[in-house]
This record gives sequence, structure tokens and C-alpha cells, in this order.
Amino acid sequence: MGKHKKQRGRKKKKPRRPQPPAPPAAKSHRWPLIFGVTAFVVIAAFLGIKSLLPGDEKTQKKQTPPILDERPKPSTVLPELTPEQEIVALNKEEMELGEQIIKDFPKTELSFLLMGNVYRKHGNSTDAEQYWTKALELNPERPDAYNGMGWTAFEKGEYEKAVAHWRKALEIDPRMPAVHNSIAQTLIITGRYDDVIKEAREELKITPQSSLSYFLIGQGYLKQKDFEKAKKYYEKAIEFKPDYINAYYGLITICSRLNLKDEAEQYQATFKKLKAEERHVLMDRNKAFDDLVTIRKSLAETYSDAEYIYTKNGYLQQAEKLLQRAITLDPNNTEYLMKLGSLFQSGNRLQDALRIYGKVNQIEPDNIVSRLNTGVISMQLKHFSNAEKAFKKVITLAPKFSDGYRELAQLYLKTETKLPEALRLAKTAVKLGETAPNYFILSWAYDKNGDVANALLALKRAAELDPDNLKYRQMYEQIQKRGSSGDS
Repeated sequence: MGKHKKQRGRKKKKPRRPQPPAPPAAKSHRWPLIFGVTAFVVIAAFLGIKSLLPGDEKTQKKQTPPILDERPKPSTVLPELTPEQEIVALNKEEMELGEQIIKDFPKTELSFLLMGNVYRKHGNSTDAEQYWTKALELNPERPDAYNGMGWTAFEKGEYEKAVAHWRKALEIDPRMPAVHNSIAQTLIITGRYDDVIKEAREELKITPQSSLSYFLIGQGYLKQKDFEKAKKYYEKAIEFKPDYINAYYGLITICSRLNLKDEAEQYQATFKKLKAEERHVLMDRNKAFDDLVTIRKSLAETYSDAEYIYTKNGYLQQAEKLLQRAITLDPNNTEYLMKLGSLFQSGNRLQDALRIYGKVNQIEPDNIVSRLNTGVISMQLKHFSNAEKAFKKVITLAPKFSDGYRELAQLYLKTETKLPEALRLAKTAVKLGETAPNYFILSWAYDKNGDVANALLALKRAAELDPDNLKYRQMYEQIQKRGSSGDS
């Protein structure tokens, strides 16, 4: 373990140079542990993290996992902590959580990646790099470890080293989000403007609506004094981010150079308005409270990353507790809620899963996956009216998404209601997506509507798309047999 004698509070360094933004939390990305710039919060005295895995103390020196979301008993009176005190406690809890994961999983790169992230968030780049190096020793194909090393090198002013780390990350995963932009903004500092434009263009292939990429291209052209092109890309940046203050400043500069007085005045007016709003927000800001909120969100992120490790290793009870703690810290984070709902769903805790998806639907009404899962679970619980509403909502939200049509058709088929509508929905599902499940439901719908010939054709297609599915072959034989006996 690395030493952390001075990790009671986060170090705040005054940057001497502009820094590229941290990579976005691309949650669908295949690398589960990513590098965010958020912090954490938890009252360590409440939790007492000692061990998260069950086992024999004689062999493992571990205890039964604690209840991570337990709170003091009503009779217990605790002094109210100031935001600053709570931040210290939460920083300590984060460090203890990272250390415990290393103890529980000493031979997995994910543990070392997580601990490296924790140290970097606490301002200790030396220990962070040591843990990322250990992760790479276990698995050299971890782009997120190289990404973290790129950040620590950048923060030290070692720009060429930072770029080398980021290029190594891209060698492993060419579509890793935000890395090209990190390289581009570093190259601006070193004056390599052609490469700035090239890297930002590469990022647009991965993230087409990246306002930062357009801004960086504009910056590159501005430095090359190609003002017409710079103007075009600054305008594109504010198209995707209307309050992009730096892009407006660039446009003011460009329009002045191009003698576009009216446009310059318009951009100047918008720039002044945005700066005034920014100053107003800063004046009204309760910095201690804002820092505490940031710390809580970041700690929740670490708990979520820890949950992935425990789930991956089959410790679902501990994974649930970690997720519950993440949600306590960041209650409106639908990513964590969706993960918990999925955990409940896979464990057949359908009522609990339905409750969680209900929260997601309230926070994020347009969440298609949550709505779809709500319908599927409602159908399993025989809450058919609720299931119908959920599937219709999915169709409304995503009319080109086949799953909503298929599931609503299946609902009508199971309840043997609206059979002609079920057939129409199944045909639409197949039209939108020629998948084995869609063809299976289409076959069922044809059969329920008395069209045996088309039922067999649809089921045959389902079997072709999924030849290992025994259910399709069995159903084909049943329909064929029924059809033959009907003819005789």
C-alpha cells in the first residue's frame, strides 16, 4: 500500500497553465473504471469499513460485511459536523474503501485502478502512478491506466510524456472518449497547431457533438491566422453549447480581425451577459456546501466502481450495499439506480426492482430502458394495465425502437386480448429489427390469429437467426403438428 500521511483533506493546487477537461464518464464504455474529477463524502464513523467479504477470520482475517447504509440508533446523539469536517471524514472513508478492496481482491487490476483513481483525487500522483503501474503489470491492455498517467504527467508539466501515455491508451482503445481532445489541448501549449486540429477532428469521429472539439479546431485555426475557418468552428461550438464563454471570446477576436463590426458587437453583448451571470453565480455560491456536494458525488462514483468489482467476482450482497451507499450519496443519479434495479431484477426481487425503476422514471421520464424494464416486470407480476402503459410509453419515446412494439405485442398475446393489434405490433417490430425474438413474437401472433403458414415461416426465420434456441424448434414442431392434424 502507498503511504498517505497527509491525505486528511484534498490538496488544491493553483494551475499555472490551462488544463484539458477530464474525460466524460462514458458509462457504456467497455472499461468500467474511468477517471472523473469529482470527490467523495461519507461519515466513516457511521460505516466502520473493515471487510466487505465474508470468510473465516482464521484464514482471511475478514469479518462479515457491514451494512454500508446503516445509521446511528435513535438514542445515539452525534454532534453536527460542519461541511469541512464532513469532507475530511468522507475523504478518509474513500481511502479506507480503496484499501479494503485491495485487501479483498489483491490479484485483480480493477482494484489497483480504483486505488490509483482514489490517490489522484486526493492529490497524490506518485502513489496513483504506482497503483496504475501494478494494474498494467496484471493487464497491459488497460487504456484507463494510461489515461490516468497522462493526466498526472500533464499536471506536472511533462507534456510530451502526457501525450505519449494518451497515445498508448488510444492504441489499446482507438475510440476511447475525450483522449484526442486531451492531446489537442496539450499540443496547443506546445504550439503544434496542425496536430491540434487533427486530434480534435479525430475526437469528432468518436463524439460528433463535442463542443470542445469544435472550439479546439477554432483555436488551432486562430493560431494559424486562418480567421474564416476559425470563425466557422467557434460558431459550431456555440451551436452545441450556447453558453460557451470562451467560444464567444474567440468570435469577438475573429470578427474584429475580419472587420465584422456588427457581429463583433453582438458576440460582445452575449459574452458580457454570460460573464455577468457567471459572476452572479460565484457571488451567490456557498463554496463549502458546493464542495461537499461535489465530494459526495465523487465518493458515490467510487462506490459504484467498487460495486462493479464485487459483482464481477460474484459477491452480490456486498455489491448491493455498495450501490445503496452510492445512491445515498447521490440520490438522483439514474445510472446507480439502474444498476441497482438490474441487480434486483436478476435476483428475482421484482417488487424491489419495480420500485427502483419507478424512481428512475420520476427523475428521468424519457429513460427508455427503465420504462421497458418497468413493463417487463409489471407483466411478470401480472400487473397488465401498468405493463401496457409502460410499453406504450416506450413506443411514444422511441418509435423506431423495436423492443417496445415486441413487448406490447407479447403482452396482448399472453393475455389473449387485442390479437389483431398484437399482429400489427409484431410486424412493426420485425420491420424495425429483424431479430430472432421479434420473429418469434411475430410467429406467435400469426398463430393466435389463425395463420399457421405464416407462423411457421416466421418461426423458421427465428430459428435461422438463433439456431441454438431449442424453444424455437420445439414451437415449430408443435405448430406444424397442430396444422397437420387440422388439415386431416
